[in-house]
Amino acid sequence: MSFEKLFEPEQIGKCKLMNRIVMAPMGNINMADPTGRPLDKMIEYFIERAKGGTGLLITGLVPVSYGIDPTVSEDNDTSYFPRIDGTSRTRLSGWRDLTAGVRPYGSKIFIQLTAGLGRVGSPEPALKGKILRSSSWNRNFYVPQIPHVPFSDRSIKKIVKSFGQCAANAKSAGFDGVQIHGHEGYLMDQLTSDPWNRRMFGRYRDKNRFGIDVVREIKKRCGEDFPVIYRIDLTQALQETYGDAIFRKRFHGKERTVEQGLEFCRVLHEAGVDAFDVDKGCYENWFWPHPPAYFDDSIYVEEIAGRLKEFFRKESIDAKVIAVGKMGKPECAEEVLENGWADFVMLGRPLLADPRWPEKVRQGRTKEIIHCIGDQEGCIESFKKGGHPCCSVNPYTGFEEKKKLVRAEKIKKVAVIGAGPAGCEAAMTAHKRGHHVTLFEKSDRIGGQLYTASRMAIKHDVKRYIENLEYQMSLLQKDGLEVVFNTEVGSENIRNIFDVIICCNGLRMIIPPIEGLDKVRHREVRDFLDKGMELPADVKKVLVIGGGIIGCEIGYSLAYEKGVSVTIVGKNDALMPDTVMANRGQMLWMLLGGGSPSGKKKDALKEPVIVYNASKVTRFTEGKAHIVANRGRSEPYTPWKALIPDNVKNPFSRKLDPGNVEELSLDTDLVILTTGTQADDDLYYELLKTRAAIEIYSAGDAKEPGRVWEAITGANEIARNI
Repeated sequence: MSFEKLFEPEQIGKCKLMNRIVMAPMGNINMADPTGRPLDKMIEYFIERAKGGTGLLITGLVPVSYGIDPTVSEDNDTSYFPRIDGTSRTRLSGWRDLTAGVRPYGSKIFIQLTAGLGRVGSPEPALKGKILRSSSWNRNFYVPQIPHVPFSDRSIKKIVKSFGQCAANAKSAGFDGVQIHGHEGYLMDQLTSDPWNRRMFGRYRDKNRFGIDVVREIKKRCGEDFPVIYRIDLTQALQETYGDAIFRKRFHGKERTVEQGLEFCRVLHEAGVDAFDVDKGCYENWFWPHPPAYFDDSIYVEEIAGRLKEFFRKESIDAKVIAVGKMGKPECAEEVLENGWADFVMLGRPLLADPRWPEKVRQGRTKEIIHCIGDQEGCIESFKKGGHPCCSVNPYTGFEEKKKLVRAEKIKKVAVIGAGPAGCEAAMTAHKRGHHVTLFEKSDRIGGQLYTASRMAIKHDVKRYIENLEYQMSLLQKDGLEVVFNTEVGSENIRNIFDVIICCNGLRMIIPPIEGLDKVRHREVRDFLDKGMELPADVKKVLVIGGGIIGCEIGYSLAYEKGVSVTIVGKNDALMPDTVMANRGQMLWMLLGGGSPSGKKKDALKEPVIVYNASKVTRFTEGKAHIVANRGRSEPYTPWKALIPDNVKNPFSRKLDPGNVEELSLDTDLVILTTGTQADDDLYYELLKTRAAIEIYSAGDAKEPGRVWEAITGANEIARNI
């Protein structure tokens, strides 16, 4: 495929771009100092994407509402966001360094300005005595018991003025344009949408007015030729997501319809907007604007961007459309442009996973692309836990200013044991540094637990990543990296041969000692997946023990792929408590039968997966599981309920009474155990004991069972420093 459309020049207003690839705005949280001045971390992060050939870079959200919206500030009036408000020369110097850094590579850069967070901001300021604000009386998204009172018209006008000042600052600092952050249920969306703006009086009861005022203020301060992009959810898709009953009860039957979204775009264009990037959804269905791994590719591009583009053609509106929504496969991005659904394609996480994505596509090296796996652990979950943008499969993302791959001063013989994600990363990194590396793998393939997970149809992103990893390893093998398959290494046959040994040999399964387990057919989930999810013909009812992400994924996959009846029993009151909001929300939505990987209702489960949360299997008898369930357990299917990090105290949270339980018995033909694992660290400690090499390390699940992010980051850290 030639990908000609992707690399055609195009314009947004008067700004000419070298290609049609746009980097999506992703919050540059904790990448600036406490005053808001961009750090080298943020500057090098964008320079790396410019070097990779992206036509237009857009920063993460930069609030304009300090002192007005309390949710954008932290203790002592510091902020985890970058700032460009006011007239601070200290802040502007950081922004000037950023724009100067990306310009030599041909990229243009816009700044994303946001009105603030409003009801989707952290509730913590309220717990410290501050009054939270929104467009109208609204509940806080995270802690619904905390209210947000309406902004006054005067406060809103201050925000409008601040947009103008921030845009003027950005122009002075060398930015090529501004993107207005008007989607996803943030404050600007709250002021311009039916679900949250119920104002009866004043200037901003008109839901178009705030958007118009902001655009006109920016154009007034910066000139009509200074380009403006507006980021908008064409619809919040609440009715589609939750169905009529919940839509009426929880959202009062209100949302921005697609027709209203199209008309709003017309009004905004008349005010001066040059281009629109469009998605759908909001915080209540976070998986739409942040499509997880489970969704198919280009999930709603034709439906949303294509609809807006067609509307503009019919109405002879000269505005550009930027498509967003899971287009990390180059062929998907090219198809969007060829079909005329948009003028540009916007890539977010694909450019975190591989900042050289455009360069590799242009040079016909698409097999070398490191593909996003859609777990959102590094790019989004990191924010929630106080981090900054990073990436599970690219350990350099967010660390460009300090992590460098340099040739080793002393060349060593290195053994890596285990070819899972940690082992492959350790082997590749050490080899690229010039070491003589041998990678041992007990099976006949690479991938480890990721390969096992890729057997489920919903893990197609992981499957593509494994294919890419295999290709990368094959290239390095031709360059001298030695890979030895079907070999299980013990301390006796590796001792005193290598200078460095890195144990990445994975984990071992834990089978809980449940009374009567031998009386039912049962399988450990990883063994079950490795054997292709084969089910005996007489299996109609499956019980999954474990309500974490693996239990829910296998439960859904069995119902979706095999058509069997599935019940999940989990010990926690909430399913998947440690899972990213978007992935958790979509999985709950699919388990409930609300939607599907295609996004279409027709492909959804006909019957929901049955869930007993806050429950425990106590024993088995012939064909039956006996459980103890807490009577106070919450309704398991609440995708709109955000889980608060453990380090944030919620004064309204309730604890279940452990004595308030009921005993139930469930029929089952097969039990799938997803109850946990532990590090397979015997080899590591044996190697240490026998002093098998000068340097001995452990990484990945062999150190501690965890996520891909920890495995790859840890392995890379070791290999860069041996």
